[in-house]
Amino acid sequence: MAFTFEQLDVDRHGSVFCVRMKKRRLTEADQLRFGEELAQLIAEDDCRRLALSLGDDQLDCLYSMFLGKLVATRRLILESGGHMHLAEVGPASLGVLRTCRLTDLFEIHADMDSAATALAQLD
Repeated sequence: MAFTFEQLDVDRHGSVFCVRMKKRRLTEADQLRFGEELAQLIAEDDCRRLALSLGDDQLDCLYSMFLGKLVATRRLILESGGHMHLAEVGPASLGVLRTCRLTDLFEIHADMDSAATALAQLD
């Protein structure tokens, strides 16, 4: 049975999974589901190259929880031998990532195409 994504729009471009968030406003339950769906891509859909768009506008969510989901997803994909890049990160989200020093963990691209291209070129 195919997994239904409530929080994510997923497009596959070769070996790269290009993922966009369906909502800009995320409740606590939405964020839990967001994390579950990303883990699903890695564990069951064999995602090893993930380009995740955060969107150019501001997210409306509990950032500490959201950042935890990003870091947990990164850990899962690295443990599986994969790579994760972020794309289309708006100024407010980028500010939060910088403040938390997470820009050291994630390669950030201006758009989804450049993230997908960079991931496709990895070993």
